[in-house]
Amino acid sequence: MAPHDILHRLNSSFFQESIHSSEPSKQEASKIGDASVGGGGDGTVGNSEWVDKLKDVWKSVVDAANVTAQKAKEASDELTPYAQQVLDSHPYLNDVLVPVGGTITAALLAWLVMPSILRKLHNYTNRGSAALLSGTGSIFAISVPYEKSAWGALENPLRLLTTVMAFSEICHLIAPDAVTSQLIGQLWKGAFAFSFVWFVQRWKTNLFARAMASEQLQLLDRERLLTLDKISSVGLIAVGIMALAEASGVAVQSIITVGGIGGVATAFASKDILGNVLSGLSIQFSKPFSIRDTIKAGSIEGQVVEMGLTTTSLLNVEKFPVIVPNSIFSNQVIVNKSRAGWRAFISKIPLQFSNMEKIPQVSADIKSMLDSYPKVFLEREAPYCYLSRIENSYAELTLGCNLQQLSKAERYSTEQDILLKCIQIIQQHGVLLGTTQQELISQ
Repeated sequence: MAPHDILHRLNSSFFQESIHSSEPSKQEASKIGDASVGGGGDGTVGNSEWVDKLKDVWKSVVDAANVTAQKAKEASDELTPYAQQVLDSHPYLNDVLVPVGGTITAALLAWLVMPSILRKLHNYTNRGSAALLSGTGSIFAISVPYEKSAWGALENPLRLLTTVMAFSEICHLIAPDAVTSQLIGQLWKGAFAFSFVWFVQRWKTNLFARAMASEQLQLLDRERLLTLDKISSVGLIAVGIMALAEASGVAVQSIITVGGIGGVATAFASKDILGNVLSGLSIQFSKPFSIRDTIKAGSIEGQVVEMGLTTTSLLNVEKFPVIVPNSIFSNQVIVNKSRAGWRAFISKIPLQFSNMEKIPQVSADIKSMLDSYPKVFLEREAPYCYLSRIENSYAELTLGCNLQQLSKAERYSTEQDILLKCIQIIQQHGVLLGTTQQELISQ
């Protein structure tokens, strides 16, 4: 018998059975209608008849459903051998097309469903972390968007891993001789290593970006984070290369062992370079100075313009570029003038011996002027002014104070203004400026 004849018989028997099974329900429905029309005497009897009729209708529906399911099962049982016969007659369809279609379908479902799952996990963990970190003042106690979170960083690496696994499996199904199971294992290891390094790099970048965007972060901490970001990126690249090489079958451990033996000899030959590199890393982490700071280390003094891994570039007082090896800073005392909260200012003014009785009042007025000067730093030491020296031809008045952190031009202008005010006070009291012994000798 042909398959289409079997299907025709099945359809005919199915519709006939459905018609016969539906006739009782129609009869019951007509009886229910008659009862509803004619049952006006006793309400209780009418309600019980309604319940009985509804039970009979429900039983009829269940019976019809059971019959339908039985017919469908019989049709499936009769069609299964023919479908199996088609698959057996076409082995390529059974061995390749069906598994390939299933693999592609699974990969597409993973691509579509994965972002939704990750977003739900992100929303759940974000609510929990926000509740846990609220009120702590931490730089990470903020609402993180999905694209900047760890779950968002995991999306693309997981998609890459799923794609590589799916296509490697498809290639193995299409050409099992060319793509062996061993090669698939290496591909999966390499894809997993690359995806893991990619995820860590994306997560690290998002983490450092959130930390750098915080207003609570100081300048030195910001520079340390930038240095740590660069070093960790280099380390991740090295780990990723080693993992990919190991997944490809390269004996990385043997290469490291041989390289370690040769590295000892290389270290002796390039100890100066390694010393500069290590000193540069130490400077990057400890940050004794930063770019645009004015420093002094031994005989070297200038403004920092560039900080490299092996050398540091300065501009000296004459604005000439100075390249300093980083190893020098490890053996010198570094004075960072830019980080001082204040700068000391001391000056000496020679006076003549005439009107010496006015010197105490002059000193008091100069000290009072320094106390009220807006750019004088008063939190550490109070300004002072006193008669510090008496010679044959002159007396010397010494004044000093701490100035606030100013630029070079502002500091010079401030010192000049203070000296001019001191001269005005001296002249107001009728005291004349004196001449030092060196000036007399030069004359």
